Amino acid sequence: MPPIALNRRRFLGCSAASLALTQGPAAQAAAAGSAVGPIRVGLIGVGGRGTTLLRTLLELPGVVVPVVCDPESRHRARGEGVVEKASGRRPESVADPARVLERGDVDAIVVAVPCDLHERISTEAIKANKHLYAEKPLAITVEGCDRLIAESGRATGVVVHVGFQRRSNPRFQEGVALIRSGGLGPLIEARASWTSSNGPLTGHDGWLGSRRRSGDFMVEQAVHIWDVLNWIHGSPPVSASGWGRRGLFARQDPGRDVTDHYGVELAWADGFRASFVQSYIAPADENFTGSHLRVLGVDGGFDFGSGALTYRDRDRPRRAIQPGARNDTRLAIEAFLAAVRSDGPTPPPVTLQEARAATLTGLLVRKAVDEGRLVTIDETAGHTPVS
Repeated sequence: MPPIALNRRRFLGCSAASLALTQGPAAQAAAAGSAVGPIRVGLIGVGGRGTTLLRTLLELPGVVVPVVCDPESRHRARGEGVVEKASGRRPESVADPARVLERGDVDAIVVAVPCDLHERISTEAIKANKHLYAEKPLAITVEGCDRLIAESGRATGVVVHVGFQRRSNPRFQEGVALIRSGGLGPLIEARASWTSSNGPLTGHDGWLGSRRRSGDFMVEQAVHIWDVLNWIHGSPPVSASGWGRRGLFARQDPGRDVTDHYGVELAWADGFRASFVQSYIAPADENFTGSHLRVLGVDGGFDFGSGALTYRDRDRPRRAIQPGARNDTRLAIEAFLAAVRSDGPTPPPVTLQEARAATLTGLLVRKAVDEGRLVTIDETAGHTPVS
């Protein structure tokens, strides 16, 4: 019989599985993190989100971070310090992502960079045969999403996850399952908001204030909302109409061209609708700020923020689905590491096609807001320049 070939992914999975067979439940849960087969992760992008992902990685067993990467020296220094404090070992730090991808001591890459760099760095990571956890959005154009999906399809055995962490949150999983199974009856509408007094958000070197770099908030941030709505319904909306305001922070940020306040109504072919408002111009008052997502059906409603399930029939008791806050970033990273360790293909929390649909929906919303008219998904999918 010929010898069994073990690639890095299979070795990690076999090491964890063999240890788990000899241990009790608690040790089995930690077996994937045993010193026999640690996952060596390179982090690209040590800004605010990247630092959160780095800290999360270092909290998990069986993960080592030999290198961090960022073009900004103070970000690199912060990453070095975070790793050294958590592990006792100072990592190498580099400015060029290519220096991370060429390393033989890196199995997986976690990427948190400005949106205009997502496609290029993710493509290079996949080509380098590195498992990839990339922050959302997948890309800021449909064409970019399609190129990345094609590249992933050619890279057999490379795990690719996109950072839609709500997909890993038990409350969202159970709530969406209940809605899709008809638990609220025929769907009527969803209402959502994301309002903050923290504007203007700029990002390092102003990238969050640039449509060319971020895709605008409809693509950079609200893709979380579009993804959940698409998940609930099973498909993207067919049209959107909207309105918005730019230039609200012209005094603080004269070159800013993103839409800091907008609203949109989305429509699906079966009559389901969703309304959403996103704003960074709100006053610092809890009556104006916060976020929510609520879904209404003929038989009742579900609030994703609290997990409250309430029926119109008052004889049916209210329920709380998965009460309590959960760190869904940690859950998403755990799902990625489990897929890397797995001996075979493991379905990701969100597929690349679903990530593409979220980008497409964001572009639909952006076009509707820009033009102040009803826009169809078909005209959005055909051509998606970033103005």
